[in-house]
Amino acid sequence: MPWLRLGTLVTAAVLGLSACGGDERRVAAPELPPVTELPATPQEPATPATPRALVISLDGATYAAVQRGMAAQALPQLAQLEVHLAYSGGIAGTPSQQPTLDAPGWATLLTGMWASRHRVMSSAPNQALHGDTVFQRLKDRNAGRSGAAVASKGLAQMLASEHAAGYLDTLSSCAAQGAATDCVTTAARQMIEGDYRTVVAQYHAASDAVLNHGLGSKQYADTLARLDQAVGQLVAATAARKNERWLITVTGNHGFSLNSQDDGLPLLPQSTTFMAINQPVNNGMLGLNAAEPSELKDLYAYNSLADVAPTLLGHLQALPQARDYQLDGAALVGPRAVSKLKAAVLENNSPNVRVALEWEAPSDGTVSILREGAAIATRLPAGTRSFTDLDLAQALTAQGSAALNYTLVIDSDQAAAARAILTSPITYVPPVPLATTLRNGLVSYYPFSDRLPPVDAIGNSRMAAFSPALDPQAGLVVPGPFAGTHGLLVDTNYATVEGLEGYKLTPNAGFDVSQGAAPQFTLGFWFNTPQCVDKNNVTLVSNKNYVSGANAGVAIGLFGGTGGQCGVAFNIGSGGARADGPTSPYTQITENRWVYIAFSLDGVAKTMNMYVYDSVTGTINRVAQGKSTGSVDLSKLSAYPQWGIGADGTGAFLMNKCNGTVKPPYQPGKCTTAPTFQHKYGDLAMWNRVLSDAELESIFLSNKPLSSLSSH
Repeated sequence: MPWLRLGTLVTAAVLGLSACGGDERRVAAPELPPVTELPATPQEPATPATPRALVISLDGATYAAVQRGMAAQALPQLAQLEVHLAYSGGIAGTPSQQPTLDAPGWATLLTGMWASRHRVMSSAPNQALHGDTVFQRLKDRNAGRSGAAVASKGLAQMLASEHAAGYLDTLSSCAAQGAATDCVTTAARQMIEGDYRTVVAQYHAASDAVLNHGLGSKQYADTLARLDQAVGQLVAATAARKNERWLITVTGNHGFSLNSQDDGLPLLPQSTTFMAINQPVNNGMLGLNAAEPSELKDLYAYNSLADVAPTLLGHLQALPQARDYQLDGAALVGPRAVSKLKAAVLENNSPNVRVALEWEAPSDGTVSILREGAAIATRLPAGTRSFTDLDLAQALTAQGSAALNYTLVIDSDQAAAARAILTSPITYVPPVPLATTLRNGLVSYYPFSDRLPPVDAIGNSRMAAFSPALDPQAGLVVPGPFAGTHGLLVDTNYATVEGLEGYKLTPNAGFDVSQGAAPQFTLGFWFNTPQCVDKNNVTLVSNKNYVSGANAGVAIGLFGGTGGQCGVAFNIGSGGARADGPTSPYTQITENRWVYIAFSLDGVAKTMNMYVYDSVTGTINRVAQGKSTGSVDLSKLSAYPQWGIGADGTGAFLMNKCNGTVKPPYQPGKCTTAPTFQHKYGDLAMWNRVLSDAELESIFLSNKPLSSLSSH
């Protein structure tokens, strides 16, 4: 059976396509020739050895440390493999960017996808893994038994559903064992000896050594040496098997900051990792014992963590067909796929929207391109390095706004290889220029960057975690709402023992827009919730104690929903009196999509306005315009000196939400009435005036950040 069977694609007439060197000429469209089925590769001998695979994750083993250890002859087992420079964390500034942390790395390792598909954005517990894992794909192909031996509780939780569904035959969790490393080695060796086709072994001792002692410590070096011995035991177990052909891959998951911190930032040290393999890779010596680059962009020339899963699937002849290929990685053994694949959305929100693809490819194979599983170009000449998809109107008309999956297939005489990429969301809406008047009255503005803490571009406020004692993972850098931008993910799965969580925005003296006898202000921000809360409500932005809406201050809250949608409501109070936005039903927003939310208050007219902009539920939803603030005393809206971001003004919303049943020391999820959550924020701004409808619409429809406005 071919390991990548293309099948005969439906012949189609395609207009306005462009390839080779970025040419965008519109030409008459000939009918596309079919992509023919190709024979299996490699050709199997008459009595083939059974292919099997072993994947080892040495979490916390960095590329630099492995290189030093091999040079000092302290890691003889890893030295027997081909050790390549690689990257984790996706590509910064693109939809593939994900925090350089354990759980997103595990998800990528096991799916061949970045977080734009698998949606694991932090190391918080009990996150749902989206996208098929290698275990599910192998089970669907009846490719023998799969087992995993893991040292981390988080990975055991992530794989529990795979085990329950029958995709993962054996799940051995060693998280509770005092000698977790030995436990993993023993369990994995038993699986190898027990005729499993696929075995995953995950160790975490190196990561613990880094965080406890530092990258330059003797404890870290000694831990790597012990892990190297464990690798040797597993490799020896595979070698003892007869008439079997084992693919062995070892990786370190991700790197650390220069001061040995696990902060998840999209920077060079954190993104650098390694991939060791027991077979020559199909791109030659690329990455083999390579020197670490000095810039992050140069790291992307090498293989990535996303390549491990398709390499395993290719070895076991279980890669998906081209029309179903949605893996960001590509097989590194066997035929070579394209590399350095990029997708740029040009002139978004216009009739001229198009997607420009660029890549590097081997010189001996033609190129076929599929969009959402359908061929849009086949057998482009060998050496083609770019293609512009100009014919998006029909693809997007029915969908409104969508991220599109492009799959590039290299066809050679004997084999085929594929790699896919997911674009940023594409909207087919005529653009509206960003209103230049938005500069007027802008008091605080957070464009967000690849560094934390976020910085107010106006300089009138400060943003930071609610407590310096919070775990760094309480706030992570994620891809923002626009191409090439960043956002902030606030994760309340992390809290201090005092119950503090989330981030806070603290205005400088005289710049709190909610202060005064008759305040006039607008608060607006891009928002994305990866997953809706399943009960009760949580805060988006608030400067009050939000246990009660009657308490003094302002709040925007998120409520549970169904069918991939969540509810949003707005509230002000003055310590007895309150005024609310819609509560029956709440205004719906789409889960896992960037939407724009705005709230304004006119203290002179004693009215408030609420807006939600979501291209799925309705492009512009004027939740409430000119709504009376009733008997609320508007001079009491600044009860706290800070605004909670993913928190309320107290910074202890979830503990307080437990209604007194929980006291410090607090643990997230301590009571069922206060579910933890993750929220993403982008381009957050405050104005000391009420913005007009036209100004707010321009923010959403222009598809541009406020930073794109000139300062003049």
